[in-house]
Amino acid sequence: MRRKAYAALTATLLLWASSFPAIKVGLVGYSSFQLAALRLAVASAALACVAPLLGVRVPRGQDVILILALGLLGVSSYHVLLNYGENLATAGSAAFISNIAPLFTTILARAVGERSRRRSWFGVVVGLAGVGLISASLPGPFVLNPGCLPLLLAALCWSLFFVLQRPLLIRYSPLEVTCYAVWTGTLLLVVFLPGAAIAARTADWPATLAAIYLGLLPMACGYVCWSYVLSNIPVSRAAVYTYLVPVISTVMAYAWLGEQPTTLFVMGAGAVLLGVGIVHRAPDDLLPTQRPVAQR
Repeated sequence: MRRKAYAALTATLLLWASSFPAIKVGLVGYSSFQLAALRLAVASAALACVAPLLGVRVPRGQDVILILALGLLGVSSYHVLLNYGENLATAGSAAFISNIAPLFTTILARAVGERSRRRSWFGVVVGLAGVGLISASLPGPFVLNPGCLPLLLAALCWSLFFVLQRPLLIRYSPLEVTCYAVWTGTLLLVVFLPGAAIAARTADWPATLAAIYLGLLPMACGYVCWSYVLSNIPVSRAAVYTYLVPVISTVMAYAWLGEQPTTLFVMGAGAVLLGVGIVHRAPDDLLPTQRPVAQR
């Protein structure tokens, strides 16, 4: 079971790493709200096609509030804030702030009952320092500007998405939790779909294809994989692995665009890998009474 969880984690990181260049392409033809709404609509349609075949159930009434919070904070708000922040912030600031989420997640996970070892906290700090070195290696000065606040809020929303899933994963399957979250997030942004449809008439094909790709793979497939990860690995431990996303994104950019990483970046990537390794070797952080029950 643990081997399958780490295979799903690897798939998630690869898909999420590929989403950052796709967002840049999509924002050429769509606004932040339009791209988020279109991306969510595509993901919702894809999940709706497979949900009846895989037995997705109607959620219990007492879980509706938690599902609404998951869709609002972890899906719609996160994607709008991320898109908006990337339009305003420098590259270095965006890379650093959007990857503070694992630190928030570890703090929040402790607040809701997960016991984080000292080794795990040390791994979080080392990984965060590595992300800072990667940010310093990127073109442009590392300065604060109006885009930093949306990115900081996006990181907080993303960490809440990690934590809020845990209670739902005790009763529902990873696919069900993903469907509930994405469908709720889509409903909250449906007002922007008419504008996205109008923009699609003039947007170039790469922008539209990027939006479709973002909905099908990084969101629909990536979210299902991530929910499966959280149903088998403590949230504070799993979240630290997202530090690898900027490293993987840079490798993709090197293979695709021929961008040469600097010495400072290599040092930062090494620190990120070290931080993840420290957390990986730490004792399991999840208390025995908190382990999720087997999914049906």
